[in-house]
Amino acid sequence: MGNDSSWLKSEMELVFFPKKQSDISKGSFQDMLEALAVRETGLSSGNPNQYQFENPLSFIGKYQFGEILLIRLGYYKADVYYGHGADKNYWRGTWTKKKGIDSKLKFLNSPNVQEEAIREALKVYWKDINDILTQQGKSINNYLGQKKTFNDKGKSKTITVTLSGILAGAHLRGPDRVVDLLVKGKVSEDEFGTSILEYMEIFGGYDMKIENL
Repeated sequence: MGNDSSWLKSEMELVFFPKKQSDISKGSFQDMLEALAVRETGLSSGNPNQYQFENPLSFIGKYQFGEILLIRLGYYKADVYYGHGADKNYWRGTWTKKKGIDSKLKFLNSPNVQEEAIREALKVYWKDINDILTQQGKSINNYLGQKKTFNDKGKSKTITVTLSGILAGAHLRGPDRVVDLLVKGKVSEDEFGTSILEYMEIFGGYDMKIENL
């Protein structure tokens, strides 16, 4: 649920595509989304209350959307938001009426919009990760499918870098922190102490392709 606003910028076009996935799949893309929702809300898969869930920092919905993400996706506008002048998501800005959403309550009660929004978010994460890597003279194809070992709170942890894993990591900490991990080995945590490596490991290895989002 990263609150780092440095990745909030204009949308970029896709440049790179993954060459391969993990050899053994944990399940489908939909399976990955359902697992992500369970981890984000703590509510069982299929529980309709996932869509109305709000945590102590006021991240909202099945996939715990924050102000910065919905600003990026064009659903919301604000000059002051979490990570940029506010200590939580206060939702004091204005809603753009994209897909008919004109309030926080409407968003919480629009399951179909939330499902569309998480797919939009994953596309944006992918674009941003590729753009940041390109600026550093790197390619995502240098990392996908590779086993990497990191220092996580003093312990060595080895994970296989997969598309579903890096996108889940981006949902937790932002695309820039994913790049920091891949390029510099820098492990970051969210506000509740959850490591980006945890998301990359738990949600890595699902069968998904960017072009199918």
